[in-house]
Amino acid sequence: MVGEKRSGIDRAAARARSILWQEITISPTLQLKVGIRRRVFPLTRLETGRRGSLHYRSDSAELKGRWENLEEGGAALRLKLTNISSESIRITRLTFPTENGLDAFLGDFDPENISFMRNGYQSWSTARSYRLKEKPLRPWLLLVSRASSNLANLPSNHPGILSSEMYCVIADRKRGESFLVGQGSPFNDFFYIKLNLFRAPRRTSHFELQYDFGRKMVAPGDSIDLDLIVMMKGETQAITEQYFRLLKREMRVRTPARSPRGWSSWYYYYDHITPETILRNLDVIRRKRLDLEVVQIDDGYESHVGDWLDLAGPFRGRMRELAAAIEEAGHRPGIWIAPFTADRCSALFREHPDYIARTEYGRRIVAGYNPFWQGHLYYGLDITNPRCEEYVRKVIRTVVHEWGFTFLKCDFLFTGALRDSDPRDFTLTRAEILKRGMRMIEEEAGKGTAVVGCGMPLSTGIGTVELMRVGPDTGPYWIKRSGKLLRTGAMVGVRNSTRNLMVRSPMHKRLWLNDPDCVMLRRRHTSLNAHERQTHFNAVILAGGPVFVSDDLARLSEAELDDLSRIVALSEACSRGEAIPLDMMERETPELFYNTAGYLGVFNMGDRVQTKRVRVDELPGRDGRRGRAAVDAWSGKPVAVGGDGTIVLERMPPHSSVLLAL
Repeated sequence: MVGEKRSGIDRAAARARSILWQEITISPTLQLKVGIRRRVFPLTRLETGRRGSLHYRSDSAELKGRWENLEEGGAALRLKLTNISSESIRITRLTFPTENGLDAFLGDFDPENISFMRNGYQSWSTARSYRLKEKPLRPWLLLVSRASSNLANLPSNHPGILSSEMYCVIADRKRGESFLVGQGSPFNDFFYIKLNLFRAPRRTSHFELQYDFGRKMVAPGDSIDLDLIVMMKGETQAITEQYFRLLKREMRVRTPARSPRGWSSWYYYYDHITPETILRNLDVIRRKRLDLEVVQIDDGYESHVGDWLDLAGPFRGRMRELAAAIEEAGHRPGIWIAPFTADRCSALFREHPDYIARTEYGRRIVAGYNPFWQGHLYYGLDITNPRCEEYVRKVIRTVVHEWGFTFLKCDFLFTGALRDSDPRDFTLTRAEILKRGMRMIEEEAGKGTAVVGCGMPLSTGIGTVELMRVGPDTGPYWIKRSGKLLRTGAMVGVRNSTRNLMVRSPMHKRLWLNDPDCVMLRRRHTSLNAHERQTHFNAVILAGGPVFVSDDLARLSEAELDDLSRIVALSEACSRGEAIPLDMMERETPELFYNTAGYLGVFNMGDRVQTKRVRVDELPGRDGRRGRAAVDAWSGKPVAVGGDGTIVLERMPPHSSVLLAL
């Protein structure tokens, strides 16, 4: 038995949380690409004679591994895969069905008490918990799935059959105990966790762990070290924090000491911008002395997505001037770019067809649909093509060193690692290809340039970006109706963006700074009502990270600008604590979002009036002896706390929230 050997932990409690690794039946299979087909080969287990060691073999491959304890708690499996055949092999998947360990954890589980936290593939992908009776919906359209999820690990459309990317948590809410399975360093593969839970005794519930190698070629005799498999057992919040502390240590992640604040052109002007648009807002920032560090030019300056150096008419010859004006005003010049993407109407797409990612049959892969772009359809680039790499490097050098932009928001990054693409370099996995692309950006941008990831497979961003968008786009609306029609939780809008921000809050300051996307201060020219605006503000505040606004600043009233000052001040206070979605495993969208700096957000994310009751003396790190005073953080008015430490918020309107300072 592998137990947790940590000082200060009672041995009996450690044994209760230990994982019986020798009881886990692991029967892996290796999937290889043979010609145009994929073939599955079982790996036979060999006796090692050593506890904690694993050894498997097939005719073409050998897999060795060993379990080890982690100082953060739990255990990890390190694996090495070797090509033992006389010719190269192309590996696509390695799958571990793990049965008995899960059975031991669940026992005679009650479906009503089990919930599963799904972490989606990339920035925009759905992150939420599911009950076993809930159906994880698969989008109707292939293009929606490709741009918002992972075609290699789509939702099942079946209750009890659940999947996640990078890590997941399964909780028995009645017992208050959770089980975490996750991917560890070096994050060179995509890693999927699939949970199959069955009530019928004739079917065994099990995890299925998968490495996705794309179509990586391994030469005879060569070995590859696989990403860690991490398993932990305990209370949800504790093991989630332990897991991300482990990743920070293993990947040697250094996050910026301070979260940036800034202005973006996108959510007011969208792609209808001119240099005068930027300069007008810069002037308001200067005159009003707004506490905004970054001034970011978003989409609309380029002629087409992909043709980054061929500018739209008003911007020709003026990019260096704009960056200089921003810098001279005491701010940091920021710019939006989608470095691995090409619009169908771009010259890049038309004149360099060899740059476009293609299938093995030579067909170009449509990456998605964007109504703002002239061609509507867009494509990914094969960044392993040396000429394509040369182009991307030239673009980054020009944007940073010739134009002067040192804050790069890199968007649609998933297009650099499309499923079914047949890259020039067969020796890399999809994850390695994208990481190589990010190294290209880092090398050309140089030190002092901040890189923000967006639309990015999360695991590839660890150690490669300073900030990471952790949810779908916001917008001046709660949720677009088309999201329900298309059956995707990644549709743009405040609700879905806020949900992902809460669920992924443990990543903040451990893997990167979580980018919550922009808030909109305006009270007109928006579909958000006052409650929805306030809910968005409060979620961003409690997250304690970057604060970006996107409005025509000249049209904002003094009251709206005062809102910005309050958001910045409260967010700064929350940056000193940690944000915790207390009921993450209880509901689709958390409604109790707590920051250990002493702030609690109580949300009604539903469509009906609700009365909320919260025991403030049961919050993490608090008890009745520390006082029960509470005030509304916006109005300063006292909020009554009952003798039992309970706050009652009567008849909260739909989509509303209250931010309490405790």
